Amino acid sequence: MKHLLKISCILAFMFTFAGYAQIHDEEAKLIQEAFGVDKKDMLMMYMALPDDEATVFWPIYDAYTGEKNKLGMERYQILKDYAANYESLSADQADDLTTRLLKNNMAIEKLQLKYYNKMKKAVNPLQASKFIQVEKYIESTMRVRLQNNIPFIGEAGQLKG
Repeated sequence: MKHLLKISCILAFMFTFAGYAQIHDEEAKLIQEAFGVDKKDMLMMYMALPDDEATVFWPIYDAYTGEKNKLGMERYQILKDYAANYESLSADQADDLTTRLLKNNMAIEKLQLKYYNKMKKAVNPLQASKFIQVEKYIESTMRVRLQNNIPFIGEAGQLKG
């Protein structure tokens, strides 16, 4: 029960607001807390794009962020469904949640590949690779922070048939 409360609090904190812009804002707050800077500021410092490349790169980044936020909303719903049901999760529910999560992960990977290809044409492969590297690092850090507060299946009892 303690873990369910923990996950509910984290999800409530992360996703109190509905809508894609708010999800992005909550992600930005978590990144600020974890790294001490805004995500876009971190990217600007790390990538150090010349003005001509920056002019082309940032609109592509903004489009990527818009599409990724939609996938973030899907992930939020999966986590919300898990939090609501993990104590009495049936095999069918576990299958549904796992399948949805894996498909969401694949959609994020596909989106990142799509935007990597756009970015490498717009700026160059090195800068596009730097973006993906930072994106993956931030993504991994956020997932670990969240995963540390999600209870394992069956932690509160046994799975139902």
